[in-house]
Amino acid sequence: MPFINTKTTVPVDNTKKEMLTAALNRITRECLGKGENWVMTGFEDNMSLSFQGSTADIAYVEVKIFGTLSSPAASRMTAEICTLFERELSIPADRIYVAYYPTGNWGWNGSNF
Repeated sequence: MPFINTKTTVPVDNTKKEMLTAALNRITRECLGKGENWVMTGFEDNMSLSFQGSTADIAYVEVKIFGTLSSPAASRMTAEICTLFERELSIPADRIYVAYYPTGNWGWNGSNF
């Protein structure tokens, strides 16, 4: 049940969003063991963001997940996301934040897990 939402200063067209979604699904499966049928992604591009006093290209990625998350899994996922965004969006890894939000309450289809 992960929801991965990306906020970035970079414009991201629909073709790129589809490619990034497929890659994030793979990363989620490999790092968290969550099947891609349960992954939801969102992209907020062309945002006005700044980091360290600069508006140079940046990304903020939120990973919301049902249940707990181990530090090794989060570390691996962060590395994979940074590599992906560096390669595909030309955003340097030191300009990418990845935040994790585990929760014990997650609703779907009219009820909670």
